[in-house]
Amino acid sequence: MDVRAGNKCFDVVLMGRRTYEVGLKVGVTNPYPHMKQYLFSRTMKESPDENVELVLGDPVALVRELKKQTGKDIWLCGGGDLATTLFPEINEIIMKLNPVLLGSGIPLFSGVVKETELELTDSKIYSNGFMLLRYRLKH
Repeated sequence: MDVRAGNKCFDVVLMGRRTYEVGLKVGVTNPYPHMKQYLFSRTMKESPDENVELVLGDPVALVRELKKQTGKDIWLCGGGDLATTLFPEINEIIMKLNPVLLGSGIPLFSGVVKETELELTDSKIYSNGFMLLRYRLKH
């Protein structure tokens, strides 16, 4: 698994508002131009970019609809609230671990999710200490 090629197995990306706003603060309105981008928010009125579709409705319904379509995988890029809501639809978790301590951090899930066993399916440790871990969820 090549970390640089990681995003090439996806053609759809899902982002929560707070995750999207990290890039927006530095002027990035279209972070993944090679993918269909969905931005989930309960507070935004319109998308800052015509290439990023704002979703105000049910994330689970949209993901179930996307799963019926042909194409590559769907990437949940970020958002603890969104990850908690979509947890029943998640099949795989790809963890990127950097050898840097940043403080308290951001939780992977913002709410309670059911205890779920993970099966390590792939791993790679890079010379700089960066680790990429791929887990299949055993729902």
